[in-house]
Amino acid sequence: MIYRFRNVIMGPLAIFWLIVTVASVISGAMAWSRFSHSVEASVVAEQFRESIKHLQQITWMAALLGVGAGLFALYFYRIDYYQERARRELLEEKLRAEQAVREKSVFLANMSHEIRSPMNAILGFSELLEPDGLTPKQAQYVRAIRDSGSALLHLINDILDLSKLEAGKLELHPDPTDMRDSCEFLRTVFGQQAVMKSLQLQFELAPDLPRALMLDRLRLRQVLVNLLSNAIKFTERGCIKTRVSWQTQDNDGTGTLLIDVEDTGIGIPEDKIEEVFMPFVQADSRRTAEKEGTGIGLTIVKRLTELMGGTLSVDSAVNRGSAFHLRFANVPVSGRLPVGDHAEPGGAVDFNDFAPATVLVVDDTRTNRDLMAGIFENTHHRVHFASNGREALECLRTTKPDVVLLDIRMPVMDGRATLVEIRKQARLASLPVIAVTASSESSEEMELQSQFSGYIRKPFSRRALFLALARFLQRAPRKNPMKQPNSETMAGLPTPLPEQAAQWRELAVELRRQEAAHWPKLRDTLAVNETRAFARSLFTLGHAAHCPALATYAATLTTFADGYAIGQMESHLAVFPELVGLIEASLAGGLKAARKQ
Repeated sequence: MIYRFRNVIMGPLAIFWLIVTVASVISGAMAWSRFSHSVEASVVAEQFRESIKHLQQITWMAALLGVGAGLFALYFYRIDYYQERARRELLEEKLRAEQAVREKSVFLANMSHEIRSPMNAILGFSELLEPDGLTPKQAQYVRAIRDSGSALLHLINDILDLSKLEAGKLELHPDPTDMRDSCEFLRTVFGQQAVMKSLQLQFELAPDLPRALMLDRLRLRQVLVNLLSNAIKFTERGCIKTRVSWQTQDNDGTGTLLIDVEDTGIGIPEDKIEEVFMPFVQADSRRTAEKEGTGIGLTIVKRLTELMGGTLSVDSAVNRGSAFHLRFANVPVSGRLPVGDHAEPGGAVDFNDFAPATVLVVDDTRTNRDLMAGIFENTHHRVHFASNGREALECLRTTKPDVVLLDIRMPVMDGRATLVEIRKQARLASLPVIAVTASSESSEEMELQSQFSGYIRKPFSRRALFLALARFLQRAPRKNPMKQPNSETMAGLPTPLPEQAAQWRELAVELRRQEAAHWPKLRDTLAVNETRAFARSLFTLGHAAHCPALATYAATLTTFADGYAIGQMESHLAVFPELVGLIEASLAGGLKAARKQ
């Protein structure tokens, strides 16, 4: 406002001052001319002429000063005009940039939603194919579909996170985190990849590391996943080592967490170290075809680290390896139990563990409804379907299900409006309604969790659905099928194919080692976190060796550990030696059949 007022006043004032000054000079000159003629005519004394001459000099000096003041005012007016125009242009650019950021955020959110919906079908149906009797080649194809879909989903999440970081919208949610548990998660995720490349995957944790630290566990996990993924990708021989240490600070309940991720890979040229943290840049673009990737992993690592108040530094040498050093100062030590950081074991769950129930699935996409039908196929549950909220309300007039799986974005009537109508009916006031959405906005997720009984984000696994339903459906009472190694149990444990015999032999040896080294302690102490880590390692072994019985056993044990169902966890742990015996017996039976052929 001040600048605008000054611009409006100073310009005309300067012009007016200049005109007055010039007019004064001209008028003074004319007066002086007339006066000098009259003086000459009167022959005035010399002293008087000197006074008049002095007056003339003063008049000219005043005129010059007036002209200078006018020009000076015009100069300042010009400068102020251009400054104001530049400020106005900057403000317009800022508004356009903010609008572009908002539009990009909306576009990415919509893109994420539109991609997640078909990804739910791709990952879901490929998961449904896994338990079936596939040939080795068919199983390989299914795994390729699932792995590629997971890679695409990971890429979508990275791009979305980068957009949120740039817009300053990514929020942190610290919770009690056990770094030992997080390292076991990383070992589970990357163990098989390291074995396939003959790399050693090592984790070193300081003995004084606290059990629970207040950190954003998921974001820290995302940082370490990106670092380890790059380390394995760009390392052909040697090892990848993750070292976690702790420095206590002045007895104030905080400390400094230090994490080092080192590899013996190709390294980064010194002049490229800063560039690798820029979006969509790789240290050597010639390797793009050989080493797939977008180049945003390290960008996210750096920005997430800084968002969490940490620092990131790199030491690297070409053909000798790289070391990434993370430092998080002033990390509080939590007195609460840490949250589990476990891997999703996929589809190794049995929905018949729940008592017979009625489920209403509301989704406008036919493929998603077909997926739900496939998940509940061959179970004792009854499933109803609706394509929008209005159809769901019509169904609820005649049927009261045990739980409703409700999509959010639908035509005719969306999920939120449907929930409002459901809650208006007294008989449905306590009906569990689980929101199922492909949205990736954290604010929307928190809103849905506060409104609905539960929340599932697309794409989801069978196990994610199982855990969501476990909060509302009763468990079916049934006997443990592996209590005794009888013929019925043997029938449920297929013999390995001839080409899988070597894998099963290695599996049996490893299971006996686990039985001797780890199982007795777990059986006696029933430590939940250690049992969860044990189950994850079993699931990885079962999946790698194509042993569904072991994978199912591990997934069930993980479910009991996650739910702190100590009694069921104890019973399930007790039958582990018998399961190992069944696997060995099945292997022996397969070898005997192969010899007869």
